[in-house]
Amino acid sequence: MNARTLLFCAVLALANTPALANPHRLDDSRSHTVPPNAQMQWTPQTRADRDGGTEAWIRVNVHIDTREWDGRSGRIYMVLPRDEASRIEAVWTARGPLRSGRLVSGERSLVFAGTIRGASLQDQLLVHLISGPDWQSNSRRLNFHFELDVEPALLPP
Repeated sequence: MNARTLLFCAVLALANTPALANPHRLDDSRSHTVPPNAQMQWTPQTRADRDGGTEAWIRVNVHIDTREWDGRSGRIYMVLPRDEASRIEAVWTARGPLRSGRLVSGERSLVFAGTIRGASLQDQLLVHLISGPDWQSNSRRLNFHFELDVEPALLPP
């Protein structure tokens, strides 16, 4: 086989491979924050950031129902939908099987990759929420959720 034929075969194989991006929203209705309501506080202004901003610290007890996906491989993402009023950043550390990370509203961030084992995935996250000076509400709900991209099942040869 020459290089051109080999390249054509590789492109054809990729075109026939199912994509991994097939998000399934996961049930995380048993997750909760501590405290249940967090108050954003103004951060001190610095020379680097003259406008300041707001921040809050919360603990999130994550409980994701994975019964339907037990034994399957895939990637789980934490998702924060776009916020029309302001840009929100979340930075967290995880204590269990989930990965620590960072997320900005309108994005998703990988928190787990591998084979799902068991009926639930549980962890505790310490989350630092950060917003600019355009944060204009004392009470807003941030609708974080989790999505699973399942790896396609391998076909027998």
